[in-house]
Amino acid sequence: MEQTRFTDSDGVAWSVREDGADDPRALTADVPPGTTWLRFESDLEVRRLWHYPDDWRGLSPIQLESLLDRASTVIARFRPAMHTGARGSATLDPQRPAPAQVPSTANGLNESPVDQSRRDKK
Repeated sequence: MEQTRFTDSDGVAWSVREDGADDPRALTADVPPGTTWLRFESDLEVRRLWHYPDDWRGLSPIQLESLLDRASTVIARFRPAMHTGARGSATLDPQRPAPAQVPSTANGLNESPVDQSRRDKK
């Protein structure tokens, strides 16, 4: 199975290959035999593009990224959340969800909108 590798403008490394319904790893019960697509795969996700040029192997990284932008995500891989251990060092905890992001306020402090409204009433 021939594949091409490229790095997109965000610095994400991708491998690209033609995949199809005849491949036992494709898991495509809903796709007729003989159907093919381009499979874009990175550490973070897998994307599928149904309609692509026959000469995709000769495309530049910029052209491959253009195809990638048209592809649909079929698998999104999430990295485990980091948390601080007992000694203050960061460790991975696959059972613990990532902390919620709190938007920054205009004054540069990380206050929740509730805290901001209470302060404005004083």
